[in-house]
Amino acid sequence: MSGPQACSEQQLAVQAMEQLPAGAILLGDRNFGIFGMAWKAQQRGHPVVLRLTEQRAKKLLGRALEPGLDQEVVWRPSAWDRQTHPDLPAEAAVSGRLVIGTCPGARAPLLCLFTTLPLPVEEVLPLYGLRWNVETDLRSLKQLLRLHQLSCRSAAMMEKELVLAMAAYNLVRAVMWLAAERAGVPPRRLSFSAVYGAIECFLPYLLAAKTKRTRDRLSARAGL
Repeated sequence: MSGPQACSEQQLAVQAMEQLPAGAILLGDRNFGIFGMAWKAQQRGHPVVLRLTEQRAKKLLGRALEPGLDQEVVWRPSAWDRQTHPDLPAEAAVSGRLVIGTCPGARAPLLCLFTTLPLPVEEVLPLYGLRWNVETDLRSLKQLLRLHQLSCRSAAMMEKELVLAMAAYNLVRAVMWLAAERAGVPPRRLSFSAVYGAIECFLPYLLAAKTKRTRDRLSARAGL
Protein backbone atom coordinates (compact mmCIF):
# COMPACT_ATOMS: atom_id res chain seq x y z
CA MET A 1 0.00 0.00 0.00
CA SER A 2 2.93 2.35 0.66
CA GLY A 3 6.68 2.42 0.42
CA PRO A 4 9.05 1.67 -2.48
CA GLN A 5 7.41 -1.69 -3.23
CA ALA A 6 3.83 -0.38 -3.22
CA CYS A 7 1.55 -1.77 -5.94
CA SER A 8 -2.14 -1.78 -6.80
CA GLU A 9 -4.72 -4.43 -5.92
CA GLN A 10 -4.91 -5.28 -9.62
CA GLN A 11 -1.17 -5.99 -9.69
CA LEU A 12 -1.50 -8.21 -6.64
CA ALA A 13 -4.39 -10.05 -8.31
CA VAL A 14 -2.24 -10.75 -11.37
CA GLN A 15 0.45 -12.19 -9.10
CA ALA A 16 -2.17 -14.36 -7.37
CA MET A 17 -3.28 -15.77 -10.74
CA GLU A 18 0.03 -17.62 -10.96
CA GLN A 19 -1.00 -19.76 -7.98
CA LEU A 20 -4.45 -20.74 -9.29
CA PRO A 21 -5.21 -24.21 -10.66
CA ALA A 22 -5.80 -24.51 -14.39
CA GLY A 23 -9.25 -23.37 -15.49
CA ALA A 24 -10.09 -21.57 -12.23
CA ILE A 25 -12.83 -18.95 -12.74
CA LEU A 26 -12.03 -15.39 -11.67
CA LEU A 27 -14.81 -13.33 -10.08
CA GLY A 28 -14.12 -9.62 -9.78
CA ASP A 29 -16.00 -6.53 -8.63
CA ARG A 30 -15.85 -3.16 -10.40
CA ASN A 31 -12.37 -2.49 -9.05
CA PHE A 32 -11.15 -5.42 -11.16
CA GLY A 33 -13.56 -4.96 -14.07
CA ILE A 34 -10.91 -3.52 -16.37
CA PHE A 35 -9.44 -4.73 -19.64
CA GLY A 36 -6.05 -5.51 -18.11
CA MET A 37 -7.55 -8.08 -15.73
CA ALA A 38 -9.59 -9.76 -18.48
CA TRP A 39 -6.53 -9.88 -20.74
CA LYS A 40 -4.18 -11.30 -18.10
CA ALA A 41 -6.76 -13.95 -17.17
CA GLN A 42 -7.24 -14.92 -20.81
CA GLN A 43 -3.48 -15.29 -21.30
CA ARG A 44 -3.41 -17.71 -18.36
CA GLY A 45 -6.46 -19.71 -19.46
CA HIS A 46 -8.83 -18.49 -16.73
CA PRO A 47 -12.47 -17.69 -17.54
CA VAL A 48 -13.77 -14.50 -15.92
CA VAL A 49 -16.95 -12.97 -14.56
CA LEU A 50 -16.09 -9.30 -14.00
CA ARG A 51 -18.44 -6.55 -12.93
CA LEU A 52 -18.10 -3.37 -14.99
CA THR A 53 -19.10 0.16 -14.19
CA GLU A 54 -22.18 1.24 -16.14
CA GLN A 55 -20.04 3.76 -18.02
CA ARG A 56 -17.52 1.13 -19.08
CA ALA A 57 -20.27 -1.36 -19.99
CA LYS A 58 -22.07 1.23 -22.11
CA LYS A 59 -18.86 2.09 -23.94
CA LEU A 60 -18.16 -1.58 -24.57
CA LEU A 61 -21.67 -2.20 -25.87
CA GLY A 62 -21.85 1.00 -27.90
CA ARG A 63 -25.43 1.78 -26.92
CA ALA A 64 -27.79 2.13 -23.97
CA LEU A 65 -27.88 -0.66 -21.40
CA GLU A 66 -31.01 -2.74 -20.88
CA PRO A 67 -31.79 -5.23 -18.09
CA GLY A 68 -31.86 -8.80 -19.39
CA LEU A 69 -29.34 -8.11 -22.15
CA ASP A 70 -26.95 -10.91 -23.15
CA GLN A 71 -24.72 -9.68 -25.98
CA GLU A 72 -21.52 -11.07 -27.48
CA VAL A 73 -18.79 -8.41 -27.49
CA VAL A 74 -15.10 -8.02 -28.24
CA TRP A 75 -13.34 -6.01 -25.56
CA ARG A 76 -10.40 -3.98 -26.83
CA PRO A 77 -8.10 -1.78 -24.73
CA SER A 78 -8.75 1.94 -24.47
CA ALA A 79 -6.04 4.59 -24.63
CA TRP A 80 -5.98 4.58 -20.81
CA ASP A 81 -5.61 0.78 -20.77
CA ARG A 82 -2.60 1.00 -23.10
CA GLN A 83 -1.08 3.77 -21.00
CA THR A 84 -1.33 1.72 -17.81
CA HIS A 85 -0.39 -1.55 -19.56
CA PRO A 86 2.27 -0.63 -22.13
CA ASP A 87 3.06 -4.33 -22.66
CA LEU A 88 -0.28 -4.96 -24.42
CA PRO A 89 0.21 -6.11 -28.02
CA ALA A 90 -1.41 -4.11 -30.82
CA GLU A 91 -3.96 -6.86 -31.50
CA ALA A 92 -4.95 -7.34 -27.83
CA ALA A 93 -8.65 -8.21 -27.45
CA VAL A 94 -10.86 -10.42 -25.29
CA SER A 95 -14.01 -12.00 -26.71
CA GLY A 96 -16.89 -12.59 -24.35
CA ARG A 97 -20.41 -11.53 -23.43
CA LEU A 98 -21.93 -8.54 -21.72
CA VAL A 99 -24.69 -9.64 -19.36
CA ILE A 100 -26.96 -7.07 -17.71
CA GLY A 101 -28.90 -7.93 -14.57
CA THR A 102 -30.50 -5.82 -11.86
CA CYS A 103 -29.76 -5.07 -8.21
CA PRO A 104 -33.05 -3.82 -6.72
CA GLY A 105 -32.50 -1.23 -4.00
CA ALA A 106 -28.80 -0.78 -4.76
CA ARG A 107 -27.19 2.57 -5.55
CA ALA A 108 -26.21 1.13 -8.93
CA PRO A 109 -29.40 -0.70 -10.01
CA LEU A 110 -27.81 -2.39 -13.04
CA LEU A 111 -25.47 -5.36 -12.64
CA CYS A 112 -23.14 -5.22 -15.65
CA LEU A 113 -21.04 -8.35 -16.07
CA PHE A 114 -18.43 -9.27 -18.65
CA THR A 115 -17.85 -13.01 -18.88
CA THR A 116 -15.91 -15.41 -21.07
CA LEU A 117 -17.95 -18.37 -19.84
CA PRO A 118 -20.43 -20.12 -22.19
CA LEU A 119 -22.96 -20.52 -19.36
CA PRO A 120 -26.54 -19.24 -19.66
CA VAL A 121 -27.47 -16.01 -17.90
CA GLU A 122 -29.39 -17.81 -15.16
CA GLU A 123 -26.12 -19.47 -14.14
CA VAL A 124 -23.78 -16.51 -14.64
CA LEU A 125 -25.64 -14.17 -12.27
CA PRO A 126 -25.71 -16.59 -9.27
CA LEU A 127 -22.06 -17.44 -9.96
CA TYR A 128 -21.09 -13.81 -9.54
CA GLY A 129 -23.21 -13.73 -6.38
CA LEU A 130 -20.79 -16.23 -4.80
CA ARG A 131 -18.26 -13.39 -4.63
CA TRP A 132 -20.15 -12.06 -1.62
CA ASN A 133 -18.85 -15.03 0.36
CA VAL A 134 -15.37 -13.60 -0.09
CA GLU A 135 -16.52 -10.25 1.33
CA THR A 136 -17.99 -11.89 4.43
CA ASP A 137 -14.87 -14.04 4.85
CA LEU A 138 -12.66 -10.97 4.72
CA ARG A 139 -14.89 -9.27 7.28
CA SER A 140 -14.49 -12.24 9.62
CA LEU A 141 -10.71 -12.22 9.17
CA LYS A 142 -10.43 -8.48 9.75
CA GLN A 143 -12.84 -8.09 12.64
CA LEU A 144 -13.05 -11.33 14.62
CA LEU A 145 -9.51 -12.51 13.94
CA ARG A 146 -8.13 -8.97 14.16
CA LEU A 147 -6.25 -8.89 10.88
CA HIS A 148 -7.47 -5.42 9.94
CA GLN A 149 -4.21 -3.96 11.18
CA LEU A 150 -1.22 -5.98 12.30
CA SER A 151 0.96 -4.63 15.10
CA CYS A 152 4.06 -6.73 14.32
CA ARG A 153 7.23 -5.00 13.18
CA SER A 154 8.99 -7.69 11.16
CA ALA A 155 8.12 -9.80 8.12
CA ALA A 156 8.73 -12.99 10.12
CA MET A 157 6.22 -12.02 12.83
CA MET A 158 3.71 -10.92 10.22
CA GLU A 159 3.93 -14.35 8.58
CA LYS A 160 3.39 -16.05 11.95
CA GLU A 161 0.35 -13.92 12.75
CA LEU A 162 -1.16 -14.63 9.35
CA VAL A 163 -0.55 -18.38 9.62
CA LEU A 164 -2.08 -18.56 13.10
CA ALA A 165 -5.06 -16.45 12.08
CA MET A 166 -5.74 -18.62 9.02
CA ALA A 167 -5.40 -21.77 11.14
CA ALA A 168 -8.00 -20.38 13.54
CA TYR A 169 -10.24 -19.39 10.64
CA ASN A 170 -10.03 -22.85 9.08
CA LEU A 171 -10.80 -24.43 12.47
CA VAL A 172 -13.99 -22.38 12.77
CA ARG A 173 -15.00 -23.25 9.20
CA ALA A 174 -14.38 -26.94 9.86
CA VAL A 175 -16.57 -26.84 12.97
CA MET A 176 -19.25 -24.97 11.01
CA TRP A 177 -19.21 -27.71 8.38
CA LEU A 178 -19.59 -30.45 11.01
CA ALA A 179 -22.39 -28.60 12.81
CA ALA A 180 -24.19 -27.85 9.55
CA GLU A 181 -23.94 -31.49 8.49
CA ARG A 182 -25.52 -32.56 11.76
CA ALA A 183 -28.28 -29.94 11.47
CA GLY A 184 -28.88 -30.65 7.77
CA VAL A 185 -28.34 -27.04 6.65
CA PRO A 186 -25.74 -25.35 4.39
CA PRO A 187 -22.63 -24.29 6.37
CA ARG A 188 -23.05 -20.67 5.25
CA ARG A 189 -26.39 -20.56 7.07
CA LEU A 190 -24.51 -20.59 10.36
CA SER A 191 -23.04 -17.48 11.94
CA PHE A 192 -19.25 -17.40 11.86
CA SER A 193 -19.13 -15.20 14.98
CA ALA A 194 -21.51 -17.48 16.90
CA VAL A 195 -19.48 -20.60 16.10
CA TYR A 196 -16.29 -18.71 16.91
CA GLY A 197 -17.75 -17.83 20.31
CA ALA A 198 -18.82 -21.44 20.95
CA ILE A 199 -15.32 -22.68 20.19
CA GLU A 200 -13.77 -20.07 22.51
CA CYS A 201 -16.16 -21.19 25.26
CA PHE A 202 -15.72 -24.96 24.92
CA LEU A 203 -12.13 -25.29 23.66
CA PRO A 204 -10.49 -25.14 27.14
CA TYR A 205 -12.78 -27.96 28.33
CA LEU A 206 -12.15 -30.03 25.19
CA LEU A 207 -8.39 -29.65 25.59
CA ALA A 208 -8.62 -30.65 29.25
CA ALA A 209 -10.78 -33.72 28.54
CA LYS A 210 -8.90 -36.92 29.31
CA THR A 211 -11.11 -39.37 27.40
CA LYS A 212 -12.80 -39.50 24.02
CA ARG A 213 -16.14 -40.04 25.75
CA THR A 214 -15.75 -36.75 27.62
CA ARG A 215 -14.77 -34.92 24.44
CA ASP A 216 -17.77 -36.35 22.59
CA ARG A 217 -20.11 -35.32 25.39
CA LEU A 218 -18.73 -31.77 25.40
CA SER A 219 -18.95 -31.59 21.60
CA ALA A 220 -22.58 -32.72 21.68
CA ARG A 221 -23.34 -30.13 24.34
CA ALA A 222 -21.83 -27.45 22.15
CA GLY A 223 -23.93 -28.66 19.23
CA LEU A 224 -20.86 -29.71 17.23
